[in-house]
Amino acid sequence: MLLGNDLSRPAGRRLLPGSPLTPRPLWLVATIGFVLLQACAAPQAPSSDGDAGRTTSSTEASAPRAPKRLTIGILQEPQTWAPWVTTTTAGGANQAAFLIKRTLTTQSQDGQLQPDLAATLPSLERGDWKVNSDGTMEQSWKINPNARWHDGQPVTADDFVFGFEIETHKDLPRSISPANGLISSARALDPQTLVLNLKSSTPLAGQMLYFPAPRHILGDVLATDPERFVNHDYWTTAFVGTGPYRLSGWEPGAYQEFTAFDDYVGGRPKIDTVIFKFLSDSNTLLANVLSGGVEVALPDGLSIDMAVELRGSWAAPGTGNNVITYNDGRYYYVEFQHRPEWAKPAAARDPRVRRAFYHSIDKEGVNLVETAGLGLLADSWITPDDARRPQFKDAIPEWSQDSNLATRILEDAGWRKGLDGVLVNSSTGERMESEIRVTNGQGHVKAMSVLAEGWRKVGAVVSEVPIPAARVSDQEYRSTFPFAGLSGYPLRYFEWESWRFSCATAAQADTRWNGHRDGYCSQSAEPSIMRLQGVLQDKDRTPLQAEIMSIILREDYAGPPLYWQVSPLVFAKGVTGPVAPRLGFYDGVYSGAAINLWDKS
Repeated sequence: MLLGNDLSRPAGRRLLPGSPLTPRPLWLVATIGFVLLQACAAPQAPSSDGDAGRTTSSTEASAPRAPKRLTIGILQEPQTWAPWVTTTTAGGANQAAFLIKRTLTTQSQDGQLQPDLAATLPSLERGDWKVNSDGTMEQSWKINPNARWHDGQPVTADDFVFGFEIETHKDLPRSISPANGLISSARALDPQTLVLNLKSSTPLAGQMLYFPAPRHILGDVLATDPERFVNHDYWTTAFVGTGPYRLSGWEPGAYQEFTAFDDYVGGRPKIDTVIFKFLSDSNTLLANVLSGGVEVALPDGLSIDMAVELRGSWAAPGTGNNVITYNDGRYYYVEFQHRPEWAKPAAARDPRVRRAFYHSIDKEGVNLVETAGLGLLADSWITPDDARRPQFKDAIPEWSQDSNLATRILEDAGWRKGLDGVLVNSSTGERMESEIRVTNGQGHVKAMSVLAEGWRKVGAVVSEVPIPAARVSDQEYRSTFPFAGLSGYPLRYFEWESWRFSCATAAQADTRWNGHRDGYCSQSAEPSIMRLQGVLQDKDRTPLQAEIMSIILREDYAGPPLYWQVSPLVFAKGVTGPVAPRLGFYDGVYSGAAINLWDKS
């Protein structure tokens, strides 16, 4: 659903309905009062309009226009552009990557796959996509001859070969991109022809499997010193990419500046300079929106409560300012620690305990503080309007908020309350002293309190830990949490099970903690997850997906479902082009991916 100013609802796939709330919170009054203290002035382009009503001379009419500059506020600073590091979605830290990094394909804002650095998409009909008798596949990709690196050098097929070498190099941190699991080899037939051999048939074959890398910059470094390669400033301040913008400035802790790349294969962006300003928290971001210090607040910045309130004030009809709230396809769930070396108490690894805690959760309360009631409760990663939903009926775990039921399940698992009311394991004497960690954004801290309240009612001691801003991008810290956390990810239709629950994609030291943080690994589900990656037809995929879901959710209660996220996209008068992106089959689509199509008057 879209809720906005003079914006119609695009026909969308899996957009969920909701309804706005209208109470006026006290924080807005306080924020406005301190707006001048908190906000920093946005970089301003010189005015090109002149005095109202003045006649423009022919000389002025032919004068070059003033550069267009756009300031975007996000909460977390990106740390690296390296392929072996997962950039957290918290605070919008991954949004800037779409400006400077592109690969063979991308998704349009309506969720359709389209060529980017490739000239066309391979097809079975043309013969540049072949399925072999043994189930393996071969694709021939033609690189767009107009594709350029930001230093002006042509993008070649060999740059994609080099990118694959980086993804699979034994002396580099292991990446968990689909390239590792799906591609057996990459070779360049000529500068414009890339041939990928895939280990099996897979519906993921057309998507952005990995990114190219400039061999002319990094080839000698990797060949001589892999450790220097990992720590090369190319991956931070000296990055040379292929996207519509190039990195032109980076003041750590303050901002990144991106300049339009004239030779981007998709055409020069309409806005000349984009500033990503790093702000400390949602209140500071809000203050900057109100003062004009930033012109756009991307999703994962402002809370939905703030956005709803802005729509009735700052973005009221006639102001020209805009607030869109939309269901973005992100599925939120509780993640429990599954690794024995980190799980404290060890009960986090017991499906019975996870089931009991699931029944203690007030999902309505979580949805209210996270989405202002605009989202929908989730009972699985199958959306309520999915036509295949009846086939998943027996795989979806039952849920009700029932503390008495939770207590009975805990007692059957050997946990009973002591004299102080705290659960104690009857076999080991271990107390149920747990911890929840969440990022300090959206309504996550409030949601953490709702979760904690339910767990305390059944006898758990719960420590509520907002993750410090300085540690949001610390993947080791994020992956070694002791008991539980809150996770949300866009529903990747073709790779959800392998991406979020496969043993092969669990975060660990040799991936620099890149991967799913909870470390879930099921020997029962893993063979089916691996098999699913090679199944092309929905009629064959759906029963296998239901089997996997039954193991993960109904048997293991790994990742108990909570809600479907609603995101706000806020932009000031004069900014045109932002729309609510639609979830595609291949990947989550972020609003920042299309900044090169935006404009500013």
